[in-house]
Amino acid sequence: MADPVSSLSGILEMSLANPMGLLLGIVLSTVIGGAVILVIIEILAKKFSESVKPLNAFILAFVVSLINLFGVVSLLGGLLSMLPLGGLLTMLLPILVWIVLVKLFFREMELVHVLIISVLCYLVSIYLVPLLVGMAGGLLPV
Repeated sequence: MADPVSSLSGILEMSLANPMGLLLGIVLSTVIGGAVILVIIEILAKKFSESVKPLNAFILAFVVSLINLFGVVSLLGGLLSMLPLGGLLTMLLPILVWIVLVKLFFREMELVHVLIISVLCYLVSIYLVPLLVGMAGGLLPV
C-alpha cells in the first residue's frame, strides 16, 4: 500500500508531466484567488461608491493563473531587459500587468482606484493566495 502523503504530493505536483495537478492548481487558484480579489474589490468599490461584477474577479483570477502558469511575465521581462531602462521596467512589469488586467476587466473604475486595487491584488497574489491554495490542496481527499 502506497504512502498517502506521497500519493497526494504526486497529484498536487505542478508540472507539465502531471496535467491533473495543473488542472487542480488552476481551479484552486482561480476559486481562491477570485474570492480574495472579489473581497478586496468589493470593499474598495463600496468605499468609492462603484459597482462591480463579481464574475469579473474570477475571470481575472483565472487569467492571472494562466499568466503565472505559462511564465508570460518572465518572458516579457527577458525581452525588456534589452531596453535602456529594462531593469526598471522588468521590476515594474508585474504591477503593470495587474493594472492592465484590472482596467480591462473593471472598465467602470477610475484609474486611481485601479492602481490601488492592482497593487493590493498583486501583493495578495504573491503572499496570501499561494498559501491558501496550498492549504486547500492539502485538505483535498484524493
